[in-house]
Amino acid sequence: MEKLCHAILWILEKSPNGRNRLDLAKLLYYSDGVHFQKHATMITTGIYIHLEDSPYPVKLNEALLFLKEKGHIDASPVISAKGIQGFSLRFLKPIDGLILSREEKRVMMKVVEAFRGKVVDESRHYPNLYENYVVTPLYDSIPFAIERINTKIHVLVQKSLLQLSGKMFRVLFERSPE
Repeated sequence: MEKLCHAILWILEKSPNGRNRLDLAKLLYYSDGVHFQKHATMITTGIYIHLEDSPYPVKLNEALLFLKEKGHIDASPVISAKGIQGFSLRFLKPIDGLILSREEKRVMMKVVEAFRGKVVDESRHYPNLYENYVVTPLYDSIPFAIERINTKIHVLVQKSLLQLSGKMFRVLFERSPE
């Protein structure tokens, strides 16, 4: 969980307006996914599950509670005309002894820069990682495996259409080895 805490703090530090919990979960997932594509290892080494609205690190709530109790982050309500619309997580202070490598920080910065505001249009930025999470059944763990995540396209058991840069591409898939 230590790596997860450091990754959370790093993302929040690079997000001056803070992040809500779901956007943070997605940023962690895409950071881990991009790093996995390049190095066959994840940054946080955690398990992700497919919730209704996002990929979600299993240990995220525990990490957020730890960071809040230790004074590293703050959670403040987001208030609009409709009432409280969730909570914004904000960076307060780092943990001593940052354990993220230069490459891990570079990958995370690339993901954070792709989603400066809310994390939307994920299938345009990371279509293979998006599909990896979407095709996983609800409440199942999202697999990070070389057979499932390819650096070019996600290998599915079915045919699919991907929307990339405003153009439609038909992607034909072959049955992946089981």
